[in-house]
Amino acid sequence: MSVYAAIKPSRDDRRAAILQIARAAFLRDGYANTSMSQIAAKVGGSKATLYNYFPSKKDLFVATGDEEAVRIFTPLFDVSEMRGDIRTVLEKFVRRFLVLLLSDDLIAFYRMVVAESARFPEIGLSAYEFGMKHGLENMAGYFTEAMERGELRRSNVQVAAEQFLDLCGGHLHRKRLWGVICDISQDVVEVQAKRVVATFLAAYGNDELSRAARAGVEMN
Repeated sequence: MSVYAAIKPSRDDRRAAILQIARAAFLRDGYANTSMSQIAAKVGGSKATLYNYFPSKKDLFVATGDEEAVRIFTPLFDVSEMRGDIRTVLEKFVRRFLVLLLSDDLIAFYRMVVAESARFPEIGLSAYEFGMKHGLENMAGYFTEAMERGELRRSNVQVAAEQFLDLCGGHLHRKRLWGVICDISQDVVEVQAKRVVATFLAAYGNDELSRAARAGVEMN
């Protein structure tokens, strides 16, 4: 046995391994059909060891939800590199948003949150805090700067951010969530990105952008 193999994993490493295994189990089987015994067996230890990290299955489930929300939503709402003219920037954001929003991982997480949040409001709150709320704050900040540059008309940035993100998901997210469609082509994503941004700029763009967007929408 090598020296490295003999090194005992740290508590943080052990916790991360538990969360990774629990994530796969909860997303695959749901809360009710996942047991601490199953997770302990996959981790490679006793239930007693598992309970040293998480006092109950509920605690493990909520921690898994927190971890998954951070993992998924942090890159989804990163607007730190949103540079360029507003149409190009927003179309790029919508394309990235849709690819992640319609991915297998995020659809599975979304379904889990909807299925379990009535029993465990903590997981719904966590998803909202790390996801929608964080995303709205980032978009509102970007829209504030765009209004100061004169690209967008002055308006309530919070409402503008809410309506923009609602437009981003739209019917494609519902179809994917309900199993109406399974695969989304890049061409479909591209068309949707242009439509979302045109609709948004028609409502919130300055006079020039709004006129151009309305003309584009009318031609589609």
